[in-house]
Amino acid sequence: MKTELIYIHVPAQNLAKNVNFLIDNHLQPEVACQDVELDELNFSQLADVAAQLQEEGLRTALHAPYQGYKPGSGNATSQFYSHALTEKSLHLAESLQANRVIFHPGLAPGNNPRKLEAWLTNSLAFWPQYLSVAERLGAVLCIENIYAPQPDTLKQLLDTIDSPYLGHVFDVGHWNMFARIPLREWLARMAPHLKHLHLHDNPGDQDSHQAIGSGTVPFDDLFTWLTTHRPDTTMTLENRRLADAQLSLQQLKEFYSSPAAEV
Repeated sequence: MKTELIYIHVPAQNLAKNVNFLIDNHLQPEVACQDVELDELNFSQLADVAAQLQEEGLRTALHAPYQGYKPGSGNATSQFYSHALTEKSLHLAESLQANRVIFHPGLAPGNNPRKLEAWLTNSLAFWPQYLSVAERLGAVLCIENIYAPQPDTLKQLLDTIDSPYLGHVFDVGHWNMFARIPLREWLARMAPHLKHLHLHDNPGDQDSHQAIGSGTVPFDDLFTWLTTHRPDTTMTLENRRLADAQLSLQQLKEFYSSPAAEV
């Protein structure tokens, strides 16, 4: 397994104090902004941390905030807020020299065809203006699956925009909870747009972000597919606890050193 493909979840407010740990263990952070306001972060300090990581050959990814983030909404207030949050997130991505920027789709649970069509129309108008910024930064904007039972609407968005700077981050934990199609079918449909993965486990009824192998996600099937079809896809071990991330990393190493990885 190529270590340069692997990132671990690190809350943005904890990045600076964990930089030595990341360097000592040669770990790359996905800097997560779920529990902190962007205005509370010191972008200059984070840029210094990113520079230290770069000197050690380590990259960063960024998980943008998602509270209130609705790029597919037709509401003017929601659109204004979502644009402002995207611009701030890309500013932070520049400070971090991030090569992946993860965004939630802002799509509520449910499969109402009218709502899905409205989300698609509004999202098609939202994303193109940010592609030139992503290209300048050398970053891919990655849209994550959350509640989606199937990937068709997201695939329509990515097919239509058709840019190497806008892609899909496949969250296998969310797939395990909400998807209604087999794992390999989802992956086959989204393969042309697959840029990143979020790896964590759960029992299928709660988003518990457990260590790989401790829930019901069919990771052997996922890793076998990746080895065959997309061996260079980047991935984040999106565990909330360091101990779980370490267990997940060990599971990755065990699979990729096994005969199954050669299939």
